[in-house]
This record gives sequence, structure tokens and C-alpha cells, in this order.
Amino acid sequence: MTEQYQYVLQQLKTRHGIETYYWINERGGAEIDFLVDNESNIFPIEVKAETNLKAKSLRTYYEKFSPKISIRTEMTDYKQEDWLINLTL
Repeated sequence: MTEQYQYVLQQLKTRHGIETYYWINERGGAEIDFLVDNESNIFPIEVKAETNLKAKSLRTYYEKFSPKISIRTEMTDYKQEDWLINLTL
């Protein structure tokens, strides 16, 4: 488990009322580190080490389930696209 993954998990666990889950597609070719359920929406969160800007698994999840927000955390600047928010760790 990477330090970045552990950091994000700790931050999520400090929030009251948020449950976290893990998702993997049927073929095992895509996985999401965290699915966050806040009782009204489910948000996928992908944790990346360094500056890996690829979001293949996140895009796969987005295309299948169309969440309102998809989140990727990594070591780059904040960026918001039409389907993705990139949060700086």
C-alpha cells in the first residue's frame, strides 16, 4: 500500500457518515481504489503516485456508471475537467 493511498484512506475515515468501498470490473482489467458513499451519491476516487496522468480505470468506471463526480488524487496541480476532478495530494 502506497503512502498516498494510506493518506487518502485516513482522510476519508475522519469524515463522519462516509463509507468506502473498492471496485474491480468483471474481467479484472480495471479497478477503483475507493468508492465513497455519502448516502446520496457514490464517487469513485483513484489514487495515483507521483504524476501519473492516466485514468483508464476511472474512465472505465465513469463510462459504465456515470457518477456525478470522478476524483483522481496525485502530485500535480488542481484541475477540473467535464468528468474528472484532479486533486493535489
